[in-house]
Amino acid sequence: MPTPITTQTVSFTYNIADKLYATTSAQNKTATGNYTGPDRVWVFINTDTGLLNQSFAPLTSREDGADVPVPIGTTKVEVTATDNPVIISMLKEDCVTYTDVSTTDDTLPDGFVFTYNSVATLSQTYDLANLMYNTDTNTWSTGDFVTSPMTWDFVLSTRNSMLTASDGKISPDMPDVVKQPWINYRQALRDLPNTFGYGTDSEIEAWKVNYPHAPE
Repeated sequence: MPTPITTQTVSFTYNIADKLYATTSAQNKTATGNYTGPDRVWVFINTDTGLLNQSFAPLTSREDGADVPVPIGTTKVEVTATDNPVIISMLKEDCVTYTDVSTTDDTLPDGFVFTYNSVATLSQTYDLANLMYNTDTNTWSTGDFVTSPMTWDFVLSTRNSMLTASDGKISPDMPDVVKQPWINYRQALRDLPNTFGYGTDSEIEAWKVNYPHAPE
C-alpha cells in the first residue's frame, strides 16, 4: 500500500545571472522562493555521467519511491527538502512560489509591449538536463545558467519561412483593400532585422522579437 506523502515547506535562495538568460554573474545576484510539497523524492541518474535521467519522473512516497527497482544503467538518489531545497524545487517547480519574481514591460521598436519576469525563475536559470549528482561526494551540481531559448539565426529563419509562406498572396488584379495589407505584412517581415536592431549596438534580444501578424 502506498505511503502517504509528508508535505514540507522550506524557503530557499538560488544564484541567478546578471540578467535574464545572461551567462555571467558578476553582480552576485540571488533570488528566493518557497517550496511546499513532498518532503522527499527519488530520482534516477545515469550511472556513467551522473546526469539526471529525465526519462523517469521524480517518485514520491505515494509511488513507494524508496522501493522502486533501479533500472539498469541508473542510480537512484533520494532528494530531501531539508538537505537540498533548491534541487527538490527544480525537480518539483510546480510546488514553488517565488517571493521576488515580478514582471517588467518593455515597449519594443514596433510598439509591441513585451512582458517578462524581472527576476529569473529556477527553470529560467538552470536546465534540468544539466543537473548532475556526484556519487563520491553525494552533492548536486546545477550546471551553467540557461541561455536564451531563442537565437537570431532562428528568428531570421522563421522570418524567411513566413515570407515564403506568403508568396503568391498578392496578385495584380486584387482589390487594394485586400492587396495592401499583404504588401505591408511582407514589408514588415523584410524590415524585421532593422526594426529590432539586428547586428547593431541596440540589438533587441532574440527572445523578445515580435513577428508581424499575417492579414486575416
